[in-house]
Amino acid sequence: MKSTAASIQILSWEQAQAWACPIRLEVFVKEQGVPKELELDEDDPLAWHAVAELDTLIIGTARLQKNGKIGRLAVMQAYRLQGVASAMMNALLKFGQQHGIKEFYLHAQIEALPFYERFGFVANGPVFNEAGIAHQMMKRAT
Repeated sequence: MKSTAASIQILSWEQAQAWACPIRLEVFVKEQGVPKELELDEDDPLAWHAVAELDTLIIGTARLQKNGKIGRLAVMQAYRLQGVASAMMNALLKFGQQHGIKEFYLHAQIEALPFYERFGFVANGPVFNEAGIAHQMMKRAT
């Protein structure tokens, strides 16, 4: 796995929307078949958003809700497996801890469980369907 030195910024939805929306639509709607109306939701304006930038190109995004839920982690296909998702996870966890979040959780796509386990997340509860994709709740205490 080669490492990409993407810079990560944590932004409000107002600041991040123009960069995050195209990535999420490409990855979740076009690649994974998530209905567009489910992808962009009422939680976006209330969350913090990580955006990953490489050479002036936005290549990834993720969000952290104030209740500790991490989600909408997406990296453009050409930049996957290069450390971009890990850099965003580390940035969101650090940012959340600095803002008083004590427990983080997420709904992981089943094939992504090993990725999140590397950050101390533990599978919790049964597998469930979200937007037509098998997921499992994962939790992590700080």
